Amino acid sequence: MSQQCGKLCDVVSQRAARVPAADARQRIVAATERLLRDRRFRDLTVEDVMAEAGLARTVFYRHFDGLPGVVTGLLDELLAAIVALADDEPGDRETLRRQLALAVHTFREHGPLLLALDEAARHDDAVEAAYRAWLDHTVDVSAELIRRGVERGHTPPLPVADVARALTAMNGTYLLDLVARDPAFDEAAALDALWTVWSRTTWPAA
Repeated sequence: MSQQCGKLCDVVSQRAARVPAADARQRIVAATERLLRDRRFRDLTVEDVMAEAGLARTVFYRHFDGLPGVVTGLLDELLAAIVALADDEPGDRETLRRQLALAVHTFREHGPLLLALDEAARHDDAVEAAYRAWLDHTVDVSAELIRRGVERGHTPPLPVADVARALTAMNGTYLLDLVARDPAFDEAAALDALWTVWSRTTWPAA
């Protein structure tokens, strides 16, 4: 019986190995999200996720250190996209709106994962540290955009770092509340709400 199981596991592993890395990662994230729709993050196991994804357990650890890494990995991808937008710099105001749109879309597409991160960060020191590090990076990017506005005279003098942190925290709290209430929330309405606050704070003349 164990020999038959071993052969079966080998076959599964061989098939999983042929799945392109990007596809495997996407399947793991999607499987985690599906499972989180009807169970808590703390009740989830790697075995559950990989069975749902149809991949061998060993494939998981080629992409993530653990289940919290699925969520923090998603945040890292979001941060990389936000930084790329800031570096592109079509205009500070336009860049900021595009960053907000990206954040809203990410919460709309990956709500269960982000809710799981919020839950896990309350009980896991490592997850909380990873989340706070990600938040700090996001605040730094936003602060740089606001600072550009101050230097160019578009934004009135203000405590840039504190304002960036307050507005970024508002984003997370507001979007998590929307996801908890309705995962299929209206993206356009959410973006308009956030943009109203950000624009009136950082570009009041416009």
